[in-house]
Amino acid sequence: MSQSSTSVTTPEDAEAVRGPTGPGPEREFTVAARSQRSMVARRFIRHRLAAASLVVLVFVILLSLVGGRLWKYDYSRTYSDFPINGGPSLDHPLGTDSVGHDLFAQVLRGAQKSVQIMLLVAIVSTTIGIVIGAVAGYYRGFIDAILMRLIDLILTIPLLVIAAVLSVRASKSGSFALALVLGALVWTTLARIVRAEVLSLREKEFVEAARALGASDRRIIFKHLLPNVTGSIIVSSTLTMATAILLETALSFLGLGIKSPETSLGKLVSDGATAAQTRPWLFYGPGFFIIVIVLCVNFIGDGLRDAFDPKQTRVRA
Repeated sequence: MSQSSTSVTTPEDAEAVRGPTGPGPEREFTVAARSQRSMVARRFIRHRLAAASLVVLVFVILLSLVGGRLWKYDYSRTYSDFPINGGPSLDHPLGTDSVGHDLFAQVLRGAQKSVQIMLLVAIVSTTIGIVIGAVAGYYRGFIDAILMRLIDLILTIPLLVIAAVLSVRASKSGSFALALVLGALVWTTLARIVRAEVLSLREKEFVEAARALGASDRRIIFKHLLPNVTGSIIVSSTLTMATAILLETALSFLGLGIKSPETSLGKLVSDGATAAQTRPWLFYGPGFFIIVIVLCVNFIGDGLRDAFDPKQTRVRA
C-alpha cells in the first residue's frame, strides 16, 4: 500500500501566492518647482521673434567689437590701389568711398562706436532713473514733488534740442562724453516707471516687516523694493538702447555727434546722404546696420515685456 504525501498551505503562503489583498500603494506625482527666472526665460524663448532678434543682435555686437580687428583693411587708411567710388564686390562687400576707404571696414568701426554709445547710455540712464524713481516713490512728499517737477521740466523741452546743445562740446571730447550727455537726458521715462512701482510696493506687508525689524531706508529700497521692479527696469532699459542709437544717429547726421577722424553709423549715413542716388552703397550700407540694431532691440523689448507679464502663468514643459 503506497503512502500519499499531503502538503499543508499556511495563510502566509497563500497570501504570498495571491498577493496583497489590500489596495496598492498610491502613485506619487511630483512636479519640479520652477523659479521666476526660469519661467521668464521659458516665456522669452517661446517668443520666437524676440529670441531670433537676440541672436542677431549678439552677432552684430560681436561683429562690431572684433570684426574690425579681423578684417583685412583698416578703416582709417586710404589705399591708392582701391577703385574710387567702387561698388560692392567680393573684395569690398560694401564698396569704397571717394577717397579710397573700404566702406565695410568703416561700417564695422562705426557700428563699434554706436554700440558702445548705446550700451553706455543704457547704463547711465538706467542708474539715474532707478535712483531718482526709487527715492521719489519711497519718500513721497516734498522730495517726490521736487523730483517730479524736475522730470516735467526736462520733458517740456524737446529732447533732440537739448541733446544738440549739450553735445556740441561733448562730441569734441569723444564718444564717452557724448554717451554721458545722452544718458543724462533719457532717464525720465524709467524714473516715472520705477516711481509708480515703488509707490504700489512700499505699503506691502514685507516692507512693513522690514521696517519693524529695523532695516534702513537704503536697505529697504535696494534689497526689498527694487528687486521686485526688475522686469520693468529691464524692459525700459532695452527700449532706451534703441532710443540712444537713434539719437546718436540723428546728432551725427546733423553734424553734432561724432567728429572726424572717428566715425559712427550716424556719421557714415550723413556722409553718404548726398550720394544716395548715385552711389547708394555709401548710404544704405550703414543705414542697414542701424535698422537691424534698432529692430532687434525693439523686438527683444517686446519679448521681455511678454516674458515678465505676471498674467502669463502657464509655461509649456
